[in-house]
Amino acid sequence: MNTEILRQVTSLGVTLLIALLVWSFYKRKTVALSERYSTFGPRFWTGSVDSCVLWPIGLITTGLLSFTLPRTFAALLVIVESLAWLLYTVVMHARYGQTVGKMVTKVRVVDFRTEGSISWRQAWLREGIPMVLSLGFLGWEVFLILTGSLDPSTLANGEALLANKGFWLLTVLPGLWFVAEVLTMLTNEKRRALHDFIAGTVVVRTNTEDRIAKPDDAPKDDAATPLGISIDGH
Repeated sequence: MNTEILRQVTSLGVTLLIALLVWSFYKRKTVALSERYSTFGPRFWTGSVDSCVLWPIGLITTGLLSFTLPRTFAALLVIVESLAWLLYTVVMHARYGQTVGKMVTKVRVVDFRTEGSISWRQAWLREGIPMVLSLGFLGWEVFLILTGSLDPSTLANGEALLANKGFWLLTVLPGLWFVAEVLTMLTNEKRRALHDFIAGTVVVRTNTEDRIAKPDDAPKDDAATPLGISIDGH
């Protein structure tokens, strides 16, 4: 078995274990209404679940790139893999307000003002900066493949990062954005990250405790009115 594919399978095993533990922890968990915006923890764990959803695309791409392929086909594979995560995130948020990971951890993206469903425009805006960074990296990567400056197989085994300083720079930029997102999220009451401010969204928990009165708390049929007359007229 190709070494990189073996690494991918091992990585999936670890990620699946984490995702299973996350699902087990959140499946019956409820929180107080006051914690509606306390979403840092759940959002942190969504990535492990979503990684499992998109793992097959990465495995197929890695496997194919390990072979000698025409440059155009190799570039197309890289484009598909890179855009898969972006499209998955945008479509799921626009349609449901949640990726599979958010469904498992019971959080949802809503409009900041109305707390209703977000629009397609907001879904795209949330991914605006990551999209620009990803497309910049992707464009440079595809250019190097098509011009023969980069062997596609080095992407499969990770050698590209070691062989090209540009890859290090373009990998660091998304990391810096992630740090800025986390710092922003931790410094405001509703835990809104930078992309939430850009898109006018906020993430809320969907598993807050029901504050509606339970049937047992409702008035009994034979309860007396303030005038001392029972409700059933006796």
